Amino acid sequence: MLDEVRRVLCAVAFLTVSVVTQNYATEFKDYRDGRVYRAIPSGNLNWFKQSLRYNKTSFYTDENGIPFYRDDSWVASCPEGTQVPDEMDWDQLIEDQFSGDDKLENMKNFVGHSSLGFYKFEMDEVVNVKKGFAYFAVRNQGNRAIRLETKRGTAKIVDLENSDAVQVRCVYPRDFLSEMGISKRDMIFTDRRDNKKYVVGVRGGKIWMMKNLAFSVTSEKQCYVEDKSFCEKFGRYYTYEDALKACPSGWHLPDDAEWRDFQKDRKTLDWDNLGQGGCQDWDNYCDGMNSGHYWSRTSIQENTARSWEFNRADHDIDRTDASVHKGLYVRCVADI
Repeated sequence: MLDEVRRVLCAVAFLTVSVVTQNYATEFKDYRDGRVYRAIPSGNLNWFKQSLRYNKTSFYTDENGIPFYRDDSWVASCPEGTQVPDEMDWDQLIEDQFSGDDKLENMKNFVGHSSLGFYKFEMDEVVNVKKGFAYFAVRNQGNRAIRLETKRGTAKIVDLENSDAVQVRCVYPRDFLSEMGISKRDMIFTDRRDNKKYVVGVRGGKIWMMKNLAFSVTSEKQCYVEDKSFCEKFGRYYTYEDALKACPSGWHLPDDAEWRDFQKDRKTLDWDNLGQGGCQDWDNYCDGMNSGHYWSRTSIQENTARSWEFNRADHDIDRTDASVHKGLYVRCVADI
């Protein structure tokens, strides 16, 4: 499991020497000069909120103290553990931040105090051109840059000449576990509503609770065969309506797509964990020793929602439409 966590989170352990996370606000310290950069999350990456200020590899520093870099120094300019974003990274940022009703405000915040335009040689002088736009380096695209126009909120890849110099923003992998307040050493999430602890793991590229939710156990009727000891062992039953709002802040009830990704590699499923606890159907119960039934957020037919049944005896999985009034279990998935 830990190997999968490292792969999915893009080797975040490598970055712990440079990244400090407090209250979900991430900062990156460049140990070459001690400068600290705040970060903007987008997809799997954190982006420097400020333009890179490392002078030793820059071509020119303007009157605002902001360095500009030629393409032959881009790769070497970002600190270890970070890199210049490529076109796909920029596309993801544009989709996340520079679309919709807030695109103008978000783009202005991203550009911030960066200088506009870029620098080039003209008649043996360094000249700032295209001052109506902000330009930033794009990795693996030759001498190309992303052009951001804050007045209209537009973004475009443009060609530059070899002698041109632009600003650099660096990116590095997000540490999703730290953002969720989860230690990579013990892989445990604490639900602050009742201080119950849940082992977590990564499946299908997402962080899942590996134990059924047991929040707000107020009656033995919420437990298998009306025995509260089974709520401690299996978690509690939820109706569909209750399941939709049961997960703690930052988590949600998975939909069918997430359940499909969860169960793809069936050889690695914990069948003894998943395939017990049964379900509650009015005054009757499903086989609690060999099956576990779980809500999906997905609802296709009126008064029903998708149910995923895991059978530990046969290592079989069945998806059905269950009455929203039945009692099934809840597994929570992190929002990020």
